[in-house]
Amino acid sequence: MMPDLTLKNVKTKIRESRASDFLNEKQIEEVKKANLKGKKSAKFNQIDAYIAEIIARFGYEAYVAWKNGEIDEKNMAKYILAERAREAQNRYVLESVIIGAVAGANNRDKHGQAPKSLKTAVQILKSEKKLAEGK
Repeated sequence: MMPDLTLKNVKTKIRESRASDFLNEKQIEEVKKANLKGKKSAKFNQIDAYIAEIIARFGYEAYVAWKNGEIDEKNMAKYILAERAREAQNRYVLESVIIGAVAGANNRDKHGQAPKSLKTAVQILKSEKKLAEGK
């Protein structure tokens, strides 16, 4: 038979045992060290990503020239931003066509508001336009 459920019975929380309840301090430290060993760090960092972008966009020769100081860091950063803007311009045209096509299929709700997904898409398109303009 089930015990009566009262507010007092429900409020009392029964604590269950965990593995750490049965380990001493030394064993807990060993478990923490083992857990840290098991964690994997990221395979690359921001510098690696920046170098990969230089190689992908401009080629290995440009990377070597940048690394040897033939291309100034400021100029390389400008080139990358310009290339990102050029890429965004190409994307912007396609995204505008897609949003324009999908916008007609979205029905407004009973209050005359456009769906949230359409509003989000328009916001993304505006941010892409700013990127394409280099702002």
